[in-house]
Amino acid sequence: MTDKRIRAYIKLIQKLLDCPEGDELKILRKHRHLIDVQFVYVLNQAAEKAEEEGEEDTASFLRTLSEQLELAFAEIVKRANPAASERNQAYLQIIEEILKCDTGEEVAHILHKNSERVDQGFVKTLAQVAQLMVENGQPDSAAVLIDLATVISSAIEED
Repeated sequence: MTDKRIRAYIKLIQKLLDCPEGDELKILRKHRHLIDVQFVYVLNQAAEKAEEEGEEDTASFLRTLSEQLELAFAEIVKRANPAASERNQAYLQIIEEILKCDTGEEVAHILHKNSERVDQGFVKTLAQVAQLMVENGQPDSAAVLIDLATVISSAIEED
């Protein structure tokens, strides 16, 4: 995510917050070139900031919008390729489990439990999530995922 794109996301969020109720869809359509997964991430970040600042209504609005966009994206992906959508969702669930782990043994157990999903697609998803984490100030978690992707990729190549 470039600084220019982040600024564009923030401007769009501000437009959505400032618009009359009911005009949100018009604004989103007008700026459809900005509506992507990274925009949803920035929406969630803005919601967290609003919540920290005690702006509960703003936080609620942003979270609801984020959830609606995530559902729309999921539906689009599912219609395009139902099997790939389910597999990608499984990858993300595995990654979420891994990030909650405290030990390497727990990670090994999760990978073993999901061995049918540990493939090049999973490695690619690990790398993509790690990149997003780096861009969003989570280098330690990103490093864990990159290390894991490297190990899995090497193991897959040996097979």
